[in-house]
Amino acid sequence: MSQHEIDPDAKALSLALRERIQHRIKYEGPMPFSDYMRMALYEPGLGYYSAGLPKLGADGDFITAPMLGTLFASGFARAFSALLPRLNTPVILEPGAGTGAFARDVLLALAESGHLPEAYWILETSAHLRQVQQVTLSALPKALRQRVRWLEHPPEKSFEGIVFANEVIDALPVEVFRRNRQVPSGFERLHVATDNDDFVDDWAEMPENLAQHIPTECLALADGYRSEFLPQLTPWLGGITAGLRRGAVFLVDYGYGRRDFYHPDRATGTLVCHHRHQANFDPYRWPGLQDITAFVDFTAVAEALDAAGCDVEGFTTQGAFLLENGIERQLGQADDAHYSAYYQLASELKQLVLPSEMGEKFKVMWASKGLDIAETARIPGFSSDFLYTL
Repeated sequence: MSQHEIDPDAKALSLALRERIQHRIKYEGPMPFSDYMRMALYEPGLGYYSAGLPKLGADGDFITAPMLGTLFASGFARAFSALLPRLNTPVILEPGAGTGAFARDVLLALAESGHLPEAYWILETSAHLRQVQQVTLSALPKALRQRVRWLEHPPEKSFEGIVFANEVIDALPVEVFRRNRQVPSGFERLHVATDNDDFVDDWAEMPENLAQHIPTECLALADGYRSEFLPQLTPWLGGITAGLRRGAVFLVDYGYGRRDFYHPDRATGTLVCHHRHQANFDPYRWPGLQDITAFVDFTAVAEALDAAGCDVEGFTTQGAFLLENGIERQLGQADDAHYSAYYQLASELKQLVLPSEMGEKFKVMWASKGLDIAETARIPGFSSDFLYTL
């Protein structure tokens, strides 16, 4: 079977999800795209993150930075090490931990530096990914493995520590809008309707309670301009940081500051799908079998962090952050007698930091909560700060 063919069992899951979505549309009318995206990704037992099909790695649909090797985690371990010793019984909380590779590698790196957290909490809604993470972390020494705990909900008790999220915000269901000066609100909202067995776009005026989330910069856009926004971003970030009494938040994702995100030339939005390492722009193709994501408006992220009581301290590219945290020095530690190991590290480094790879596409934002100026100044990685672009 070629990589582009659909496995019969996977196809059956997708058809079942399609029927469930069609049934809802039939009896409730066209659904907002955000609801369609939520069902396509998270519908219990059928959604992309819920059905138990391979998602990450060579057999899945995409590869994240922690899966390339240990360099990504080692860079963040150095930044974490600057803060963890100054916190009381610190905890690291990672929502959406993917395969668990980052948790494994950062714990090993922190153990080597002598700056381990008291606990490592993984907030994971996917039962399948939780199983994958448990297998990954089973390779850790017992003393490290015992520090890991899985949560179903954000912690209610207050804690000191670090909240870290890599490629999580891009998978939150988005609202899709279109500029239309002919309607009172000035914007239309995308709904999903059916035409025979096909899903099709259906536009209706944006409700006032949602239109208020669209940045005022969008008022100057031309009619027909299409993009996305995340009305649930503030409650989501507020939820995962509510228990953080003192510490830091690190967020990594692909995206832009608002001026670039809603640039007039980006007139068709940022929504993209991934299936078998191929990108496409049809979210209605095989629902449940492909990832659906949107780039991140980091200005909105900064606003949401501010609303959650955090102070945004830095915003930079992934490449700049990792290089300042010394990941290139690991190439010098590679054994020259084992050229293949050196080549692998060099290849990993290039993918992480080169502008043509992940280096500039991905951004790193960090925010503090309850820290003083001296403590925030210790965090390395943000000498090249792009807060002015937000």
